Order: sequence, then C-alpha cells, then structure tokens
Amino acid sequence: MDIQNRKLRLIEDFLKIRDKSMLDKIEALLKSQSINKKQPDIEKFSGIWTKKEAEEVSKIIEEGCEQINNEDW
Repeated sequence: MDIQNRKLRLIEDFLKIRDKSMLDKIEALLKSQSINKKQPDIEKFSGIWTKKEAEEVSKIIEEGCEQINNEDW
C-alpha cells in the first residue's frame, strides 16, 4: 500500500476513535515526535568551531560544492 493510501486509512481509523484517553495518547505521541524533529537553534552551534576550522569548512564548500559546470546546464 502506498503512503497516501496508508495516510487515508489512518485518518479513517482515527475518526472512528471514541475513547478520549486514546486520543490523548495519540496527541501526546504526535507532539513528542514533532518536538524531537524540530530544527536545532543555531545558537547551540555558535562557537563550536574555531575560526580556522570554520575557514577550512568554507573553503571545502567553495571548492567542492560551489562549482558551476556550464556544460551541465
């Protein structure tokens, strides 16, 4: 079964739930999943690299990722 059909089936099953405690558990699970997948704050990473390390990473990105191949366009 493809993912869209699985989602629809899950929604149909969800709509049939009458038990409030079950809804509370599902809601808590969904909230905990969205919190765990939240993007980390950029401030948490501030100061992790030295200036030299940051410059090295920038150089690697420029050399390896920021290349334009006019033949590919």
